[in-house]
Amino acid sequence: MRPETLTRLLVLASFLLWGFQPLTAQEATAPALPDSWELQVENLTRLGMRFWRVPGCAVAVVHDGKVIWAKGFGTTAKGGDQPVTPDTLFPVASITKTFTTTRMAQLVDAGKVNWDDPIARHLPWFQLSDPQATQSVTLRHAASHSGGLASHDLLWYRWGGTMRDRVERLKNLPVQSKPGEKFAYQTSLFTALGLVEEAVDGKPWAEEVRSGLIEPLALRSTWADPSKIPPQIPRAQPHRLNFEDLPEPCEPYPFNSPDPAGSIHSTANDLARWVLFHLGDGTTPEGKRLVSKEQMRLLHTQQVAQEFTPALRGLNPSSQAMGYALGFTVYDHRGERVLAHGGAVDGMRAQITLVPGKKLGFVVLCNLSLTRMNLSLTHHLMDLFLGHTGRDYNGLVLKQQKRGLEELVQRARAAGDRARGRMDKIDPVQMEGVYLHPAYGEAKLFLRDGVPMFSLGGAETSLQPMGPGCWLAQADPFGGAVIEYIPGDPPVVKLTGEVELTLTRKKQP
Repeated sequence: MRPETLTRLLVLASFLLWGFQPLTAQEATAPALPDSWELQVENLTRLGMRFWRVPGCAVAVVHDGKVIWAKGFGTTAKGGDQPVTPDTLFPVASITKTFTTTRMAQLVDAGKVNWDDPIARHLPWFQLSDPQATQSVTLRHAASHSGGLASHDLLWYRWGGTMRDRVERLKNLPVQSKPGEKFAYQTSLFTALGLVEEAVDGKPWAEEVRSGLIEPLALRSTWADPSKIPPQIPRAQPHRLNFEDLPEPCEPYPFNSPDPAGSIHSTANDLARWVLFHLGDGTTPEGKRLVSKEQMRLLHTQQVAQEFTPALRGLNPSSQAMGYALGFTVYDHRGERVLAHGGAVDGMRAQITLVPGKKLGFVVLCNLSLTRMNLSLTHHLMDLFLGHTGRDYNGLVLKQQKRGLEELVQRARAAGDRARGRMDKIDPVQMEGVYLHPAYGEAKLFLRDGVPMFSLGGAETSLQPMGPGCWLAQADPFGGAVIEYIPGDPPVVKLTGEVELTLTRKKQP
């Protein structure tokens, strides 16, 4: 066996053991701070902002039980004069999930729930398409994204309505695997955790998180209910790259109501305190216990492995494996166990990262849609504080991003070839209409000023033609899905992306 192969196997074996035996606080040892680390952190951040064209960014570093650094860079809006500071407010999107699972851990400590309780025990109306799955999917499954459903993020994105509305739509989706068997990131099922917390404690989810976590940890600029944010609080403004790869303002995501899967807004300073709390044993800096040591360990313990695809490896080039705990991604970096969670919403990216064995933590907040700066900068910061050099994570991560785009275009072209095999051309008026899906409801395929368009739920996209009746979705939320019109009686529209949907043409009255 080659030495480098043996090394990789040993690292992987260690990581798999970590999933069940996480490092304890006694085993953790903080590394000595590198020389000129403040200047190096600042230089890495500014380099990342230039590379990824990010208008504004806030970064924080936690080391050996203290927040040692927090700083803002750039401006809240491109061309504006309001600087980003560590107290600038950002939507942190899916980092919200770490708050929801931590609140659930408090309820487990209180004896009100158990992680292996079926969701249906606390929400009698809860239903999936498979009756057996309905009764067997548990809080643990929902909190580890192993509930048996595919992602279906478009079923959550911009839909509005109540939390229960979002969860009730799940009953019209196929169950694709046995609960607990397979990882698939499922936001709407995660929302059910917040509803369980409301059911067992009798308070709205946002109030539970505020009184149980936000206030005890003195997170004075963190809100679970976006409607409660005072208007004078300085906020980062959302941006996306235009066709010239330059940032421009974009419409903010409409946070219409609290959501246990993604509604929290916070700052670099506050998230640094949140990271500090999770690097500890469940007590506040003042010594008040909020979560038992046992539950803190469980929150950070891998529950399900993720397939470490070439795409994931390309985005995490110093890692060998990945999994999901209860609200945290678990992976390795240079042989160190890492806990992390990202957040992405229109015009914004966020990242928190913990290296428990080295008492290190990082926060990166950016006001640019789909940027990978949050990920590449975090890799650089981990290397800096762990004593490693020599990897250009900006270039490596961008290479994978480009590879993903190339694969997407190849899939779209293949779909276009199939479409040309079905028919030579199509009358644009023929394909216009309303199409139905049992979970998603109505979708529309239509022309706007001669441009083909598609809308589904709260998302709308222009379509780039790839063949007759075949298009590539352009808007970010669709993730490069291919949309095909297939004639028939009735005709259907097929959407192929992270999930595959077939929508049937609504009959005309």
